[in-house]
Amino acid sequence: MIDRARIDLGNNIIGRIEKSGRTFEMLLDPEKAWNAKKIIREEINQRLKDGKKKSRLSPEEIIEDPRINLELIFESFIVFEDLRRGKKATDGDMEAVFQTTEGKEIGAEMLLDGDIQWTRTQREEEREKKLKKIINIISKNAINPQNKKPHPPERIEKAIEEANVKIDLIKNAEEQVGDVVKQIRAIIPIKMEQMEMAVKIPTSFTAKGYNIVAQYAQIKKEEWQSDGSWVSVISMPAGLQMELIDKLNKLTHGRVQTKLLKS
Repeated sequence: MIDRARIDLGNNIIGRIEKSGRTFEMLLDPEKAWNAKKIIREEINQRLKDGKKKSRLSPEEIIEDPRINLELIFESFIVFEDLRRGKKATDGDMEAVFQTTEGKEIGAEMLLDGDIQWTRTQREEEREKKLKKIINIISKNAINPQNKKPHPPERIEKAIEEANVKIDLIKNAEEQVGDVVKQIRAIIPIKMEQMEMAVKIPTSFTAKGYNIVAQYAQIKKEEWQSDGSWVSVISMPAGLQMELIDKLNKLTHGRVQTKLLKS
């Protein structure tokens, strides 16, 4: 039995994953774990951009990735039920939830899906990064409906502060823009410049094309044609239109069809 008084986190942080009503905890190095999470997020985002059917990474891929050294990230591969109390997880619980008792495999799952208690510096760094991207997207795609002019980034940032908007550290900046705009409408008159476009993607590229479109736009209508092609009507920020069309052209080798419906 580990002496409870000796459980000292030192400069480490606790990673936690809850599954099937059970809790599992491990001890991690904050900087190395932070860098690993960045690699994982970047890989997932790249897979989404590439239109791959499988964007999620597996624990095996994490273990085999040469950029991620689990031995340096985890203080040890001991899995706890309650780390601060020194209470280890039982083999039976680990086997029932993860189908393994190997700490390395469970650690990989923790990096993928776990709740990691990041340091304040890390949280602030990630929030600032997301905030800047959100402000940039809004400033390029939103106007003051009273004078039809864009709001300067400084004004948008001030409105976000005044509205006490909470920036989600997990969600992509693009996913949060709509909610942020709704919240700051109470502070400044603002309207996102939206446009509607019809898109037709040939049969060979529908799976990847759908994923690309879903990243940029709201799919308002969609229909599968008899030849297997995918037709949709989408709504999106006007400033992202050309970027989306460019990605679809590259994917389909210029065979995508688009038509502006409303802007």
